[in-house]
Amino acid sequence: MTITIEDNVDSSESVVDLQNDEDFVTIPDTTMVSDKCSWQDSSTDIPHNSRINMNDFPPLTETFDTSKVPWWTSKRFSLAVLCFFGFLIGEASKSNLSIAIVSMVRSIPKDLQLTNDHHNKQNSTSNITIVIPEADLTDTLFKGGEFDWSKELQGLILGSFFWGYLILQVTAGWMSERFGPKRVIAVGMFTTSAATLLSATTARWSPYLFMGIRIIIGLGQCVLHPCIQSLWMKWSPPKERSSLAGLSLAGGPIGAAVMFPIGGFLCEYGFDGGWPSVFYVIGGVCFLWTVVWCLQGYDCPSQHPSISPIERNYIEDSLGFSRGQELKVKIRINPTPWRSIVSSKPVWAIIVCHFCINYGNYMIGTQLPTYMKEVLKFDIQTNGLYSMLPFLCLWFMMMISGIITDRLIIKDILSLRYTRKMMTSLGTVVPGLFLIGTSYMSQEQQLPAVVMLTIGVGFCGCQISGYYMNTADIAPAFAGILIGISNTIATVPGIIAPFVVGVMTPSGSELEWQRSLYLAGGIYFIAAVVFIIFSDVDIQPWGLVSQEKGLKTLVCFINKIEILVSVCVVFLAIEHHRPIW
Repeated sequence: MTITIEDNVDSSESVVDLQNDEDFVTIPDTTMVSDKCSWQDSSTDIPHNSRINMNDFPPLTETFDTSKVPWWTSKRFSLAVLCFFGFLIGEASKSNLSIAIVSMVRSIPKDLQLTNDHHNKQNSTSNITIVIPEADLTDTLFKGGEFDWSKELQGLILGSFFWGYLILQVTAGWMSERFGPKRVIAVGMFTTSAATLLSATTARWSPYLFMGIRIIIGLGQCVLHPCIQSLWMKWSPPKERSSLAGLSLAGGPIGAAVMFPIGGFLCEYGFDGGWPSVFYVIGGVCFLWTVVWCLQGYDCPSQHPSISPIERNYIEDSLGFSRGQELKVKIRINPTPWRSIVSSKPVWAIIVCHFCINYGNYMIGTQLPTYMKEVLKFDIQTNGLYSMLPFLCLWFMMMISGIITDRLIIKDILSLRYTRKMMTSLGTVVPGLFLIGTSYMSQEQQLPAVVMLTIGVGFCGCQISGYYMNTADIAPAFAGILIGISNTIATVPGIIAPFVVGVMTPSGSELEWQRSLYLAGGIYFIAAVVFIIFSDVDIQPWGLVSQEKGLKTLVCFINKIEILVSVCVVFLAIEHHRPIW
């Protein structure tokens, strides 16, 4: 390893260029004293591919009494709760259309071609022609629907959110690193709020203008996952990461669960015709959350004005920072290793798994109320209540699976490798089996169908502790960028799934829905096979390099040799122009 000092810097700062082509970073016997800090330490070898979970090298947190940092009063827990409600509102902004469209659209579109003043329905078995006046047909079948959108157009509108969600996924990861996750999330959620408030008006003007608004909502929401992933890389001790991230992400299914019954109630009793109130209420709540986020969200513990020193030291030490005085160090860091990322088999295992999983997830999220209406024949309020149950179970499983995953790893019951693969398998194979089982249910088996959907969707909660957290395993320095890439590609099923279902279920028959559910179940199985065979948990050789070109200022806390494992950089407190050894 070579360390060089760059000229023309302020005397209070040191610019260090680190180069290492070996398998180990070697720290020689060192004694240094400066006006900033001092230390004395012996030679140490740190493997490049050491685990971030600190099992191989005990962190400084071993000296802390963690009982002094109870999670229920901690700032990291408060942040997780705030993120939970952010995901809840974000998911509600996405899924509100899934329940609202049941009331927005007429049961039988006009393109089924009613003729003159009568609608003729031919009974194919008895040759009896039933004549129904068009006015009576409209009063019964068309009641409550303002729009006569076809099934294909409905699929395009439901999928339009994901066009916007697709666009900025990778860029969101970069923006999070460049401007900080707090600012990026605030802008995204404000955009979501404004567009949601305009939804009802634009829907009445034009379905295509409404699609444009849904695209803008997707743009606002696409920053959440990459930014929250980057946020927890700075806020969560490694052994708590699954639990904290799981709590944050659990807001998503709760948002859908809350949205369906509330949306059903608003569609029936809300103002301005019912369904428009769904968008006004969610848009207003989203704006209020954005204000709270601007006041209470922080990019890292060192920025939080009221965090206790004990908790701050606990978090920073567990991530590889050591306590001591502040010292600004500028380091030269390498650009993002795009070639290595693109050619990485574990990365593609995550992407393909994510893609396949999202087909089933997005199909369920956008089409569940429609399925319950067309196959199980629920009215709008009952539809909303029963559509809630699978997502409540999903939230519960997300919370439980995160805790179980952490326990399995901490207690050495299972290795990280087997734990990730087991959780991904539970989150794909079980939902696939239950979706296929549900496909055989009809109106006469309403309760068994709801139970099977609830269990199947619930096990999707294991996915977060599986493939999703795997990005931090293989490349901790690029977790935000990797999840951005993965989310970008895995958003495509959000566009495809609603349209495919619309094409496959033109009349909403049980047989048509059976084929759709079979397809989703089979794609879940593909996700499991790919992840089991090709995934990895070892840090990749390129995964410990920081991600911006040029100089970057970091604030370090040093009273001894400090090893920042997450970017594999050794910080040394040095005097300007003084030899290191």
